Amino acid sequence: MNRQETEQLIQEVLEVYPEAAGKQRAKHLMANDPTLEKSNKCIVANKKALPGVMTARGCAYAGAKGVVWGPVKDVANISHGPIGCGQFSRAGRRNYITGHSGVNVFGDMNFTSDFQEKDVVFGGDKKLAKLIAEIDTLFP
Repeated sequence: MNRQETEQLIQEVLEVYPEAAGKQRAKHLMANDPTLEKSNKCIVANKKALPGVMTARGCAYAGAKGVVWGPVKDVANISHGPIGCGQFSRAGRRNYITGHSGVNVFGDMNFTSDFQEKDVVFGGDKKLAKLIAEIDTLFP
């Protein structure tokens, strides 16, 4: 397909959408052209997220945690970081697991050390050790 055919195909796809939805969707479609890669033109969805600003795509931590630990159901997974990161990475999972919560399934629970700025500066190892001890007490 050449560039003109690709742009024609994009227009055909966009015509199916209602006007408002098509206008929004058009920002995410562009003909693949190596000459445009150098022109600073960018598909909206390809723009990098700003640190600290939540996007619909989430973050690398939440994605990695979901892929690596999502299927593991019988482990109390600890997020040693900010509480928002722990909650977002747990609540955004789409892994369906069966079992009894707190007995043989821990994927529906959020264990986080609630890392704060002072923990970054002075260390959060004591907070992590305390969390591990609490989990061990609750789920022997």
